[in-house]
Amino acid sequence: METNNKKARDRAKNPKLRLPELLPAAVLLGGIALLLTLFLLAPDREFSDQENRKLAQRPEFSLSALADGSFYGDLGDYLADQFPGRDLWIGLNLKLNQFFGQQESSGVYLGADGYLIQAPGEPDAENLDRNIRAINSFGAKYGDLRHTMAIIPNAATIHADKLPANAPVRDQRADLADLKGRITGAAFADVTEALESKQDEYLFYKTDHHWTSLGACHAFTALAPTLGISAPAMDSYKVYPVSDSFEGTLASRSGSHAARDRVDIYVPDTDVQYYVNYVDSQKRVSSLYSREALEQKDHYTVFFGGNHSRVDITTTADTDRCLLLLKDSYANCFVQFLYPHYDRILMLDPRYYYGDLENLVSSQAVTDVLFLYNADTFLGDTSLADVLTVEQSE
Repeated sequence: METNNKKARDRAKNPKLRLPELLPAAVLLGGIALLLTLFLLAPDREFSDQENRKLAQRPEFSLSALADGSFYGDLGDYLADQFPGRDLWIGLNLKLNQFFGQQESSGVYLGADGYLIQAPGEPDAENLDRNIRAINSFGAKYGDLRHTMAIIPNAATIHADKLPANAPVRDQRADLADLKGRITGAAFADVTEALESKQDEYLFYKTDHHWTSLGACHAFTALAPTLGISAPAMDSYKVYPVSDSFEGTLASRSGSHAARDRVDIYVPDTDVQYYVNYVDSQKRVSSLYSREALEQKDHYTVFFGGNHSRVDITTTADTDRCLLLLKDSYANCFVQFLYPHYDRILMLDPRYYYGDLENLVSSQAVTDVLFLYNADTFLGDTSLADVLTVEQSE
């Protein structure tokens, strides 16, 4: 006992003896101080090129936000998004997970052959019911139009063989079968089997949640009879690769950068000419494609430069048909197969569109309606019903 007390007195008298014991704590405190300094001095980022999304900004304090708890949630999002070296930490987290044998990162499965596959989300039951009622009511109101609906299964369904063994994924086939049974306002065209029959081909990007132009082409061939279109043969398209270095949102989210994707555009063998009108900006161009997008991170936005509230396409097809296309981003690469078959295509993205749909249908002499979404987006959509029922708000 006396010996231990003597050692303690010696350490107290001689600080040098305590240095090895204090070093870990000093390093930890220094690291925290450094991160705090960087956090305070570095300007907040508005957008992450690595993750291809907007980052949370500093929340405004209010008593109401404090009372309902939203302030703390917003503050947590802000601290996470603006954390110094965030991109580096995401990559290190992936390496650590892989070291311990994990095959999932931030909701993304690390699949075979370099595939990154998004885990399908749970449907938003309340909004799904609203959307189905709105679609059925819209179809009944405009019964003289041709209504078609195509909800595209995601890579987790079509490329299930690429998933890690025993990876838990939602059964989108069952979701689509249930949806088909509840839709009365449109002809429901399920392209699942058509895509599965080509699953060995390049139907979905390895690093992104979108399908490829080839996947869209196979779906168009399967969908054409329901649309009242005679689909041309596959070899009637000229295929142009416009990028071989695409790294999509799933690579950004997971931190995996082991693969790159090729982006192709398909040009039909047709004499039909067209021009594209971006209605909000009143910009008119003669191409469906945005070359400038290939200079940005997200090369999928080569199709129309991304999503817009409304885009009108006018053609020389002379078919007396006008298509109203209610869509998400999956439709952006699908339109390259549609345009030779309609005089006009009115592309609306309900997430951004706030116009009067009833007036649009009548003023533009719409003859056909197509709902085209990927399954994950549609089953969680919160916007479509509001657009379809806007005329009932008078």
